[in-house]
Amino acid sequence: MMSKSEMAATKRHKRFKLVLCVVCASLWLLVGCRRDMQDQPKMKPLRGSTFFADGLSSRQPIEGTVPRGYLRENTELFTGKKAKAPGASATPATQQISGTQSGTQTSSFPDDIDTFPFPITKETVLRGRERYNIFCSACHGMTGNGDGMIVRRGFRRAASFNDDRLRNAPVGHFFDAITNGWGAMPAYAPQIPVQDRWAIIAYIRALQTSQQNPAAAASASPAPAVLPSPTPAVGGHQ
Repeated sequence: MMSKSEMAATKRHKRFKLVLCVVCASLWLLVGCRRDMQDQPKMKPLRGSTFFADGLSSRQPIEGTVPRGYLRENTELFTGKKAKAPGASATPATQQISGTQSGTQTSSFPDDIDTFPFPITKETVLRGRERYNIFCSACHGMTGNGDGMIVRRGFRRAASFNDDRLRNAPVGHFFDAITNGWGAMPAYAPQIPVQDRWAIIAYIRALQTSQQNPAAAASASPAPAVLPSPTPAVGGHQ
């Protein structure tokens, strides 16, 4: 017969083996369920791959597809250009309004639209004034005369919206200039959404109308006493 001490030792030994078995089983289950993120099947950007024949991990977009939110079928709204038939080539735009022998003016921007692609309201013009003051007035001035604060401090003189050349320019030209830049002016497409670009152009038209009135022009804020000499410029600057 076993003594009490031997029986206690046997029970402790059995408990130890039971605990050891439970621990081993738990470890085995954990190892079996382990998912190492770095070993998962995936393709890293710009990393080569032997899976595809071209050796690239990134796939080219399927032909004819457009990223979600970038289906811009309204050519006039998103480019300021006239919609053309498929295969038609754009006519290069020059930078002036030239006269013909008959005395009439011929637009130097034949591909640019002449009218806004949506109705212009008072709210549109007010929005345009707000955006104009933020993005445009620094160079073009509060009245569009090209005498903004940046010009007063030595930068090349900006184009005046009140010149006949730009009074006669179609609205599509202004949209193209804001979107892609013109002369020394950089492209503002990354900073100004499409609708705000058109709103700015609506306000520019309002400025041009206001400055046609000599009384309104005289009551506008005076130009600085001394302006830097105009520097010959390309594009939309003079």
